[in-house]
Amino acid sequence: MGKRGKYLKRNRRRWEEFFSLGRSWAELEPNVLILIFLKLGTMEVLRVAGSVCRSWRKVATQEPVLWRRIDMSRHDYYRSDAFKLIDPARLAIDRSGGRLEEFAAAYFADDYLLRYLCDRTSVLKKLNLISSGQLSAAAIAETAERQPLLEEIKISCGPFSKKLTEFLGTACPHLKSFELYYTSYNMPPPDPDNEEEISNDDEAFGIAKAMHKLHHLQLIGNSCGTWDNQQIF
Repeated sequence: MGKRGKYLKRNRRRWEEFFSLGRSWAELEPNVLILIFLKLGTMEVLRVAGSVCRSWRKVATQEPVLWRRIDMSRHDYYRSDAFKLIDPARLAIDRSGGRLEEFAAAYFADDYLLRYLCDRTSVLKKLNLISSGQLSAAAIAETAERQPLLEEIKISCGPFSKKLTEFLGTACPHLKSFELYYTSYNMPPPDPDNEEEISNDDEAFGIAKAMHKLHHLQLIGNSCGTWDNQQIF
């Protein structure tokens, strides 16, 4: 049995003993609460688990290990009011204590949030920004420059160009996975018999020039003419 198996077996015995004695949930040990909270989503810990009792709130607010991975991308019911997630996202970032390694957001990430993120951590390894059309190329470039440990970048509907992809590759030498989506335009796949539709390889050339350690690459919808004509960066 490996170390993880022994650890789980030892804690399982503790839980069984705990509940056989009829003790309350408020008396759970912090390490047990951490394991439970890690199974919950970011909003569930912020809004629910941290409000149960003092002992639960102490763990939710004072254990940075809970906030090394912040996922704010699975809350579709906020889509029309995504701005309401900005304050919770900032609170979660604060609780990471500078140890935030993974961050994901959908519909509400903007330049201010990225700068807030960079002001509070410098060890980010994974960044996933969904439906982030309100982001500027300058903010994405600044984030890459201030997060040199980034290994994975996934952005949909962002202002990309050949120059920006080259910059990301240079600023993030450890980059192993890069995904770029323009899916909001619902573009049909290019016609392989139409040279004009498949002639835009700007992002691909930028990636080939600077992202030398990629293990995974995915580009979807990057032939959209709207983006070809916008020299944002």
